[in-house]
Amino acid sequence: MAIPRIGGVGIPLNLTGAIGGPLPQGTSFAPTKGSNAITLSASEVFALPAGTYLIAAGPYTSIQFLDPVENNWRTINAANSLMPITVDSDGGNYRLANLTGTPIGALITNSGSAYTNGIGTTATGLTVTISAGSSKWVPVVGGAINSTITITAGGTGYLFPPILVIDTPPAGGVQATAVCTISGGAINTVTVTNQGAGYTNAPNIAVLNDQRDGAGSGGVLTVNATLANSGGLTALYPTDNGTALTAVPTFTFAPASSTAATAVMNFVVTTFVPSSGLSGAGYGNAQPFLLLSQGGIVGGTRASNVAGPIADTALTLPRMAQIQGSTTAGGKIQAPGSVIVDAGFGFQAVPNAIPIAGGSGLATTQAQVNFSVGGITDTSYVQPI
Repeated sequence: MAIPRIGGVGIPLNLTGAIGGPLPQGTSFAPTKGSNAITLSASEVFALPAGTYLIAAGPYTSIQFLDPVENNWRTINAANSLMPITVDSDGGNYRLANLTGTPIGALITNSGSAYTNGIGTTATGLTVTISAGSSKWVPVVGGAINSTITITAGGTGYLFPPILVIDTPPAGGVQATAVCTISGGAINTVTVTNQGAGYTNAPNIAVLNDQRDGAGSGGVLTVNATLANSGGLTALYPTDNGTALTAVPTFTFAPASSTAATAVMNFVVTTFVPSSGLSGAGYGNAQPFLLLSQGGIVGGTRASNVAGPIADTALTLPRMAQIQGSTTAGGKIQAPGSVIVDAGFGFQAVPNAIPIAGGSGLATTQAQVNFSVGGITDTSYVQPI
């Protein structure tokens, strides 16, 4: 749709055009005089009323849309680059979500066996409980596509590799994805990038020309008729992220089988503390220092024939945390008086801290520092346009 012009010389964005007044049932924000500032505590969400909005999300807030395939919320600004985004809401398909400190997905490291294929606890008989935070989870058992796709016909005349779109699974499943390459104008390889979850039969694949390609045609690809990982956990995702946590929770599965999964978190850095007796030396007397984060990606190897990475490790793109502080008179790093310049975003696990000396400090003994993680309050600006 066309987006109306929102400004010009002498035409400011005014408060009367902000969010306010009667809102649809279920929304949580209706100031009588309007406002465009939405402040969310860690784990809070705000459904956008029907309308078109320019959103400047806070540095720790996600803009999400309701995925009609998985029937779950997907994040648009996974790295949270602070760029304003325009959305057209129908009152239920977009929301702001401060998911800091909460689990947002799961890396399945052992899919187990002997479960009933299906989507959800009722269909599968598999109950998933998390150790803290009270988040709610949907298990998907079986229904991954085979990792090998047959090139039934390579087609002719392709100038660019065509785009592959795989049919969707039943509601609540995870859509499979694949890409291909060409040689001599024909499709010559197909790579499954995500096997999906919850399919009840082998899906079809649409072969769509790249927008720049008006010549290629005839490509036909066929998914193996036998689906993969029958009876095994193929996907696990939350429908309610629960409350903010300060440590990675653990999953319990009933019946247990050999199933194992690691929660993928959305942490920010809340503070730090030097390791006992390891505050370093030679950083200079009362000199500035900088702490940067490193890592923070969930560890473990994804089990074979499960949905990924769009269902686990690609749900966030961690942004580096930055903390400024000042050393003690003895040239050691200290926490008191430090300033969190940027708490980072999207840490799936606790990141490592890298101390960098400032001023005249040359660090004769490297300090070892531990970050604490959790959630944070954040403010976003939502302007109707």
